[in-house]
Amino acid sequence: MKRLLWALTLALWLAAGFPAAAEAYGTTPEELYPQVLSSEELEQLAIGYIEAALAEGEETRRHVVTAAYVPRPLRVPEGEITCEVATPNGLRYWGNTAVTVNVLVDGVPFRRLTCQFRIHLFDTIVVAARSIQARQTLTESDLRVEEQEIGAASDKYYTDIAEAVGLVSSRRLSPGQPILRTMVKKPQIIKSGDLITIVAHVNGVEVKMEGMALQPGREGEFIRVRNTLSRKVLRVKVIDEATAEATG
Repeated sequence: MKRLLWALTLALWLAAGFPAAAEAYGTTPEELYPQVLSSEELEQLAIGYIEAALAEGEETRRHVVTAAYVPRPLRVPEGEITCEVATPNGLRYWGNTAVTVNVLVDGVPFRRLTCQFRIHLFDTIVVAARSIQARQTLTESDLRVEEQEIGAASDKYYTDIAEAVGLVSSRRLSPGQPILRTMVKKPQIIKSGDLITIVAHVNGVEVKMEGMALQPGREGEFIRVRNTLSRKVLRVKVIDEATAEATG
């Protein structure tokens, strides 16, 4: 029984890759693990998987995939090597994307490795063409488009200058700085004291009445107005510079 336990312990010891033990019993790590899966092969496997996932997601913008961490070469026993690649946390455009590589030999799991990659995503976006002051209304000459790395915030940028023209900057912007949607706002089209038309729908019938704005407002904002006939204060949604819709 002791001999069996010793033999089992020795086998596990050798399999763990202790060179001194292996050589002492006439077996080298190279003999136990004659095949090598290089770091370059692991990197290409992972990048190939990321590229396929991006293509499947119909990502057409320019991108560059770089390795942040790839394990050192892995020695593998004799047999057919296959690899199962996955991104357990999905693709990330900001920070690292983890890629796992499950290495199998003759269909039997041998080792699970984890690599880390960066996906650099680029797009042509609207940026400031010159210094822009806070509360300044943007004109076409204030803006230009250029390619920049956008990370995960692709929905926060403008890609068409026409979308940003007429908006008002909420902060100072430097030349070349991307115009984020959070940095601009729509201009005020109704001023406090303006007389506007209030539109209401009652039992499917559209009713219009005159009201006075009690506060300024931008398109899509909710403001308070006073019905000039009934003197009742209503909460309305700004439609344009002359119209607002009663909400209740």
